[in-house]
Amino acid sequence: MKLQKFCGCFASSNPQLLRTPTDPLIEASPAELQVIRDQLRPVEELLGKLFGPLVYGRTAKSMEIRAAAADVICEHFDGIINEWAESVGTIFLWDHVDPEKDAHKIDGLRNALIRFASHLRDPDCLDTYVYLRRHCQEGMLARAKPSQFNAIHIALKQIIINHIATALSAAMQPRVRDAVVAAIDERRLMVSQFYIESREHLLRASEEKYRNSFDHAPDPMYEIEPGTWKVLAANSAAQRVHLLTPGEEHLVMVGRPMTDFVPAEMREELRKVLQRVVEQGYEHHNDVPIGPFFYDVNIALIPYGDKQFIQMIMHDVTERREMLDSLLKSERLAAAGTFAAGVAHEVNNPLASISSLVQSLLPGEDDAQRRTTLHTILAQITRISGTLKDLVNFARPATGHQKLIDMNQLVSDTLRVINYDKRFRGMALDPVLAPDLRPAFADENEIQQVLLNLLYNAADATQGEGSMIRVITENKAGRLGGDHPLIVIRVLDNGIGIPREHLERVFDPFFTTKPAGSGVGLGLSLCQRIILSNKGTIRVDSELGKGTQVTILLPAHELVTSDAHAAAR
Repeated sequence: MKLQKFCGCFASSNPQLLRTPTDPLIEASPAELQVIRDQLRPVEELLGKLFGPLVYGRTAKSMEIRAAAADVICEHFDGIINEWAESVGTIFLWDHVDPEKDAHKIDGLRNALIRFASHLRDPDCLDTYVYLRRHCQEGMLARAKPSQFNAIHIALKQIIINHIATALSAAMQPRVRDAVVAAIDERRLMVSQFYIESREHLLRASEEKYRNSFDHAPDPMYEIEPGTWKVLAANSAAQRVHLLTPGEEHLVMVGRPMTDFVPAEMREELRKVLQRVVEQGYEHHNDVPIGPFFYDVNIALIPYGDKQFIQMIMHDVTERREMLDSLLKSERLAAAGTFAAGVAHEVNNPLASISSLVQSLLPGEDDAQRRTTLHTILAQITRISGTLKDLVNFARPATGHQKLIDMNQLVSDTLRVINYDKRFRGMALDPVLAPDLRPAFADENEIQQVLLNLLYNAADATQGEGSMIRVITENKAGRLGGDHPLIVIRVLDNGIGIPREHLERVFDPFFTTKPAGSGVGLGLSLCQRIILSNKGTIRVDSELGKGTQVTILLPAHELVTSDAHAAAR
């Protein structure tokens, strides 16, 4: 039988009617329950002091008062839910609450009130806080404002107090009312903690996501303090670049000015760039040379809160730069091929005629000065012919004829040939040849041309007293396409050396540091093409004022296939 209460609501007359939540059960782990207990303990102590242990504690009398409050809620359950739903609808700006259309919303309020009443009866029943904490982390409460939650519970508190006023005697009302007020306040304080905990968790996750994205980015990234230009942070890629920079690997990046990590000649320009970023917000620079690499650099001013930092991102474009350089070289080679073919056809025949005429004049010429002039003309004709030949060979290389070569013998023969060249007079030639040197498999004429070019370059760089050129051969267990043996040829001199900024260009066609008229810059380019075509490598190391070393690696005969052996025989 249902009775209408003095408060105007209808409810079961049995206050002990057992109600259970209808939403899915959330199983809390022992660790989660311990966190909630740790958060609840100081709240209970605070409310116990404010309301007194008789009203809000765990004594037998306090538990009796809490049970009485729970009984009122159970006895007036439907009436409380109806009034609470109307209040919540007002807070969230719902349309008029329809019991059928809004059943899921009302069910949520029912389940919350059931768990609230259960916690009133048994303070160790933490289901209500398990649900609230989880909802703060990922459910509805994560999308609601704390002020809305407080308003919802202020409304619930007032509704329950009104029902207590009609359901209990005047003597009992104050203590039960205070117990409900304390329980609602406990709930609000706990949810405040859950909100803070949830936001801190999201903040830590966001910070971790940003830091991981920053640290694992493939491009070097820096955070720089405006004004002081100090490095606030640098990711792993930036640290790797830093460790590869000679002279900087011992410096700690964070806390030092960014200008400490660029060449001295770039520091003032970097300061100006960073200052412009502070003023304008952004700058972009392409193909910035840093050490042996090239970077596209993006720099932006990043605001956060009431502060700012400069973010610098460097994208390695060295490979792109090399590809563009290769493309330019290919275009130059194509042009050189066309030019060489035309020049060879148009110039060689007239040169041959001029050379023949000059040689025919020499036997009948008695004037010493005129004979010298005629010899000079012949020498220049020979130089022009040699330049044309280099151009043709470089642009349109002939097919090589590879075979087994005794490299020591080839070196000895080459050194014997250059002994007749006046450039080598007074110069120490020091062959250091390995007695057990393996035979190489290459084109003998091409390799001798490489040796001649390298020896001529060394002679040009070592003119003067004490000049020395050393040629070394040795075996090497290398990794040229696998674990195959190699032979090494080194040509060393104690000449003037090559500036560091020119080393990366020594193999470029038409690049030369020699004076005008001393060469067109094809010698090393031709050497590189020949060595690569013979499946080898060539490298130049040099130090200004101390000399140059050119190292050639060629495959030894074990690398040769049976077909190649047959061809050699």
